[in-house]
Amino acid sequence: MRASRPVLAALGVAGMLLTAAAPAAAVPGPQLPRTQATGTDCRPPPVRTEVARPWAQQLIAPERAWELTRGQGVLVGVIDSGVDASIPQLAGGVLVGHDVYSSGGGPANTDCLGHGTFVAGIIAARQQPGVGFAGVAPDAQVLPIRDTQSTDGGSAHTMAEGIRTAVNSGVKVINISESTYYDDQELRSAIEFAQSRDVLVVAAVANGAQEGNPIPYPASYPGVLAVGAVDSSGARANFSQTGDFVALVAPGVDVMSLGPGGPGHWQDSGTSFATPFVTGTAALVRSYHPELTAEQVKYRLQATATRPGVTVPDPQMGWGTVNPYSAVTAVLPEEGGAAAGGTPAGRAAHPDIPVDNPVPMRVVTLSIAGLVLVVIAAVIGTRLGPVGHQRRWRRRRVVKVVDGPQESAPE
Repeated sequence: MRASRPVLAALGVAGMLLTAAAPAAAVPGPQLPRTQATGTDCRPPPVRTEVARPWAQQLIAPERAWELTRGQGVLVGVIDSGVDASIPQLAGGVLVGHDVYSSGGGPANTDCLGHGTFVAGIIAARQQPGVGFAGVAPDAQVLPIRDTQSTDGGSAHTMAEGIRTAVNSGVKVINISESTYYDDQELRSAIEFAQSRDVLVVAAVANGAQEGNPIPYPASYPGVLAVGAVDSSGARANFSQTGDFVALVAPGVDVMSLGPGGPGHWQDSGTSFATPFVTGTAALVRSYHPELTAEQVKYRLQATATRPGVTVPDPQMGWGTVNPYSAVTAVLPEEGGAAAGGTPAGRAAHPDIPVDNPVPMRVVTLSIAGLVLVVIAAVIGTRLGPVGHQRRWRRRRVVKVVDGPQESAPE
């Protein structure tokens, strides 16, 4: 029998699966309690509810896209320790799910470890009066897949089984906030299966940058959207692993979310918790642009990221920080048609996204179009001036031209 490949790396930094100390970061507002393991590996319920809006939500501002989409109609698979469906901010948003870790299976809508609940909260926590925290896609549905229930983690086998179970259950996006340092064929095949079914896999790059920076799987597999962590200043977290597979970064230091048994909040750090910010954004895009393939959604998230001020793609920062509003609203000429295999027309599987030009292509296009309109207007004015005078310039109709969204760093 083939030995199971252990799943180790990305399940948190402070009190989850790794024991390394969380990096220092300047975080506005009071500190929330951190998650802490007990002898049974179960976490006590969080006892404090934070009313302020967390810095991570301030940074990426997902609510700017909510007038267009809140993730409705998208099922997100969370392969983790389960998700507590009883928490008020997750009530009605979590399905029964599947346990692929325990013998005999069963549901996965409970959570002893708390890690999966924390992740799911960042993706899809519902808004509540007097609470500043909410998920990126608060109308998305979460399908919990339990592939671990202790700080020892699961295995590459259970992760692979979880991926296949999620795909067969109809998810459109999968969040994997865990990793292994073994290139496991069963896991690779499960990722390829998800891609063949048009499911976008978003995975953490793991937290071992200061422990040799080994290659994490499945984050480094082709087509997977690999996510690293940044702090409140926008700098890469010192634990966030690096490599040419890094696609995006998102808040991952002292971020806030839910704990099992709620309704309070926890605070923690890790690429585990950067990943669901990207997953939630993918859910927004798949809801608002249902015609796009998983590969096109991946491309869109990369093309619309807030640039890190270095040449991209960067092995530390990928294409930049995920930007939910731009990801939903941007007009990308490449999406005029899809090439075979779901790749945007005219693009390779790993597109060379034009980012060094500080003026977005759509802005250039609109500027040229505006110049043409000015010339046409001048010609029409010259030719039709007398006619217009006879009509006393009463307008027959008004056509509003709405300019496209501009790329800018979030406030």
